Amino acid sequence: MREFDLNQLSDFRDVFPELTQAQFETGMLYSMGITKKEIGMLRSVSYSVVKETLDDIKKRMGIYSLNQLLSIFQVRLVLFCLKNCILKKSSK
Repeated sequence: MREFDLNQLSDFRDVFPELTQAQFETGMLYSMGITKKEIGMLRSVSYSVVKETLDDIKKRMGIYSLNQLLSIFQVRLVLFCLKNCILKKSSK
Protein backbone atom coordinates (compact mmCIF):
# COMPACT_ATOMS: atom_id res chain seq x y z
CA MET A 1 0.00 0.00 0.00
CA ARG A 2 1.30 3.45 -0.92
CA GLU A 3 1.64 6.14 1.68
CA PHE A 4 1.27 9.87 1.18
CA ASP A 5 4.76 11.35 1.24
CA LEU A 6 4.78 14.74 2.97
CA ASN A 7 7.58 15.77 0.60
CA GLN A 8 4.94 15.67 -2.14
CA LEU A 9 2.95 18.38 -0.40
CA SER A 10 4.28 21.00 -2.79
CA ASP A 11 3.08 18.84 -5.70
CA PHE A 12 -0.30 18.41 -3.99
CA ARG A 13 -0.44 22.21 -3.64
CA ASP A 14 -0.77 22.39 -7.45
CA VAL A 15 -4.12 20.59 -7.17
CA PHE A 16 -5.51 23.73 -5.46
CA PRO A 17 -4.59 26.59 -7.79
CA GLU A 18 -7.55 28.61 -6.53
CA LEU A 19 -6.10 28.90 -3.02
CA THR A 20 -3.28 31.00 -1.63
CA GLN A 21 -0.46 29.21 0.18
CA ALA A 22 -1.91 30.15 3.59
CA GLN A 23 -5.39 29.00 2.56
CA PHE A 24 -3.99 25.72 1.24
CA GLU A 25 -2.04 25.02 4.43
CA THR A 26 -5.01 25.86 6.64
CA GLY A 27 -7.40 23.79 4.53
CA MET A 28 -5.01 20.85 4.43
CA LEU A 29 -4.51 20.88 8.19
CA TYR A 30 -8.25 21.16 8.76
CA SER A 31 -8.95 18.30 6.38
CA MET A 32 -6.49 16.16 8.34
CA GLY A 33 -8.69 16.56 11.42
CA ILE A 34 -6.66 19.20 13.21
CA THR A 35 -8.80 21.63 15.20
CA LYS A 36 -8.95 25.34 14.44
CA LYS A 37 -7.21 26.09 17.74
CA GLU A 38 -4.39 23.63 16.91
CA ILE A 39 -4.07 25.06 13.40
CA GLY A 40 -3.65 28.49 14.94
CA MET A 41 -0.86 27.20 17.17
CA LEU A 42 0.84 25.35 14.30
CA ARG A 43 0.66 28.35 11.98
CA SER A 44 1.37 30.92 14.72
CA VAL A 45 -1.88 32.79 14.10
CA SER A 46 -4.95 33.43 16.20
CA TYR A 47 -8.07 31.29 16.24
CA SER A 48 -10.00 34.11 14.54
CA VAL A 49 -7.47 34.22 11.68
CA VAL A 50 -7.92 30.47 11.13
CA LYS A 51 -11.70 30.88 11.17
CA GLU A 52 -11.51 33.79 8.69
CA THR A 53 -9.15 31.81 6.44
CA LEU A 54 -11.55 28.86 6.37
CA ASP A 55 -14.41 31.25 5.54
CA ASP A 56 -12.31 32.76 2.73
CA ILE A 57 -11.63 29.25 1.38
CA LYS A 58 -15.35 28.49 1.34
CA LYS A 59 -16.07 31.72 -0.57
CA ARG A 60 -13.24 31.18 -3.03
CA MET A 61 -14.31 27.60 -3.75
CA GLY A 62 -18.03 28.40 -3.84
CA ILE A 63 -18.95 26.02 -1.04
CA TYR A 64 -21.13 26.51 1.99
CA SER A 65 -19.82 24.20 4.69
CA LEU A 66 -16.60 22.86 6.10
CA ASN A 67 -17.88 19.34 5.42
CA GLN A 68 -17.79 20.19 1.72
CA LEU A 69 -14.23 21.43 2.17
CA LEU A 70 -13.26 18.10 3.77
CA SER A 71 -14.80 16.21 0.87
CA ILE A 72 -12.99 18.30 -1.74
CA PHE A 73 -9.62 17.85 -0.06
CA GLN A 74 -10.16 14.11 0.33
CA VAL A 75 -11.29 13.58 -3.26
CA ARG A 76 -8.45 15.64 -4.71
CA LEU A 77 -5.94 13.80 -2.49
CA VAL A 78 -7.19 10.43 -3.74
CA LEU A 79 -7.05 11.59 -7.36
CA PHE A 80 -3.58 13.02 -6.81
CA CYS A 81 -2.33 9.73 -5.34
CA LEU A 82 -3.94 7.66 -8.07
CA LYS A 83 -2.43 9.87 -10.76
CA ASN A 84 1.03 9.55 -9.22
CA CYS A 85 0.67 5.77 -8.83
CA ILE A 86 -0.31 5.42 -12.49
CA LEU A 87 2.50 7.69 -13.68
CA LYS A 88 5.14 5.86 -11.63
CA LYS A 89 3.84 2.44 -12.70
CA SER A 90 3.83 3.37 -16.39
CA SER A 91 7.37 4.78 -16.21
CA LYS A 92 8.81 1.44 -15.02
